[in-house]
Amino acid sequence: MRQLFLILVLLCTSAPLQAALQASVNRTQLEPDQTLELTLESTLASRDDQLDLTPLYEHFDVLGDRRLSLVSQINGRTVPVTRWVIELRPLRSGFVVIPPLTLRGDHSEPVSLRVLTAEQLANADPANQAPVFINAEVDTRNPYVQAQVLLTLRIFHSVSLYDDSTLSGLDIPDARVEALSAPKTYERTLDGVVHGVIEIRYAIYPQRSGPLEIPSQLFSATALQPREAGSSGSGHNARFVQLRSPSLQLEVRPVPDSYPADTPWLPARQVRLSQNWQPDPSQELQRGEPLTRTLSIQADGLTASQLPELSALSGSDDDLRQYSDQPQLENQLSDAGILGLRQESSAVVTRHAGRFEIPAIRVQWWNTQTDQLETSELAAVQLNVRGNGTAPPPPPDWNLPPGADASPHWPWQLLSAVLFCALLAALHLLRTARRELNALQQLDEDSVSLESDQPDNPLADLQTACRHNRPADARKALEHWAKRQDSDLIALSHAYPVLADALDELNACLFGQIDSTWRGKTLWRAVRKVTQTRQREAEALGEGGIEPLYPDV
Repeated sequence: MRQLFLILVLLCTSAPLQAALQASVNRTQLEPDQTLELTLESTLASRDDQLDLTPLYEHFDVLGDRRLSLVSQINGRTVPVTRWVIELRPLRSGFVVIPPLTLRGDHSEPVSLRVLTAEQLANADPANQAPVFINAEVDTRNPYVQAQVLLTLRIFHSVSLYDDSTLSGLDIPDARVEALSAPKTYERTLDGVVHGVIEIRYAIYPQRSGPLEIPSQLFSATALQPREAGSSGSGHNARFVQLRSPSLQLEVRPVPDSYPADTPWLPARQVRLSQNWQPDPSQELQRGEPLTRTLSIQADGLTASQLPELSALSGSDDDLRQYSDQPQLENQLSDAGILGLRQESSAVVTRHAGRFEIPAIRVQWWNTQTDQLETSELAAVQLNVRGNGTAPPPPPDWNLPPGADASPHWPWQLLSAVLFCALLAALHLLRTARRELNALQQLDEDSVSLESDQPDNPLADLQTACRHNRPADARKALEHWAKRQDSDLIALSHAYPVLADALDELNACLFGQIDSTWRGKTLWRAVRKVTQTRQREAEALGEGGIEPLYPDV
């Protein structure tokens, strides 16, 4: 158990040391006099640290070395990385080992190479070539500043790769880098051997003139290789491989002296202008009628953010007003690079009638294919604007005889008078109906005034008890009133549900079933409704036996 614990401790402590200085090469099998690039990376190196290359001199000719300071993302953290790129040429053929190099006590891993002789190269079996190698190429080595450079990276493998392959990001100081698409995979036959190909494309835009280096990228994968005959185990074994793409040197040219000053610098393969009008400006237009103008510019090899504003090129006119919307920017990505599009929509309004000319639009740009200045142009547009569509009415002729009105107005006046009278009648009917409705809904007051001096009037007593919210007096007056109806209270509540609900509420208050204060308005409304209903029923049947609403006692 202690031995297992010590092994785990050693693995945890040795892993950072092994990762402190990483070594990789762009090829592991070389032809005679072929060079390779050795790349070493460290996240712990300081600015003053120097890499000791002495161990390389025994088996290699050191042709040159470069030091780069980069920034990398490791486990979600931004970490400074120091990279050394060393160009080597082996001094002998056969199997050669790049020895470990030392930096601040950290050692890189040794890297094994195979250098073929001329005879071995002539008799080499294509199947024995390097199973994984990388090629990198650009479409131009002498681009203009801010012009597009297409970088194509191809990873060839004659053996199967697991799905754990990774490629380090491409970060170039003083340049913008855009990945054009997801990696493409296909097959290609080289020297009779079928290779799988992983292709990655980038668009690079140098931001300053002078030398520019495209650094190498690290490819890591697990390769499935067949076992040699006679070896034990299964027929295949896995091997972790790391390769670096070759770094490339560019010489970026500045803006040509012949390019016009105070003009946006547009290095592109093609620039096209177009416009669309709604409605058609060739038709006769109305003064004040807005026209929608849509201008479009697209450039092959530039991003949308590099394209100029077109409305600023169209000039201005005091008789024309232009109201512009926000421009629409779009980048279309393809294997051929980036196609930038900029679209501007605006409303053009004429203030006066007449003929107007919207000036032509000219955009100057530099053709990177023919290496010369070119101009794209939209022709001027003529607008023919007339005044208001209806002519003003002629002045009145004061010499006309009386009654000879050219346009009679009396029918309209009569119709207006009739409509006004109808409106007054409708308002009167509405007011009358509203007054009657209020009278029907006024349940607090009786429709016939009660004589307060009449003794033993049950409805008068009930109204007084309900108005003052006295439940006991209301119950007594209600029973007295029910007896006057030649019936009893139970029978009336069964015949009229509205009275039954009000009676339940009164009983609940009297017998302590509710804690809230009793309000007599509901009971009074129910009794009034029952009384009025019984009166209407008696009148409809022609019976006169029901007592009047307020009987004389």
